Amino acid sequence: MTKKQTFGDKVRRGQEEHAKSVKIVFTYTSPKNGQIKFSEKILKVYSGDNEAQRNNQEITNGRAILEGRA
Repeated sequence: MTKKQTFGDKVRRGQEEHAKSVKIVFTYTSPKNGQIKFSEKILKVYSGDNEAQRNNQEITNGRAILEGRA
């Protein structure tokens, strides 16, 4: 008899969380030459999360990190 279910199917079954991927792009000014630079981050928003609040939180955290790095 042949196997109908593979190991990969078993692993994927537990990971079926409904999530939406959002790309957030940050802009910041380079301290060396004053040019505008871009940085991006992929954020997963799950179905139970408030998307607008999560995006604003990540934007605030990302800018704080970039200003600290700059």
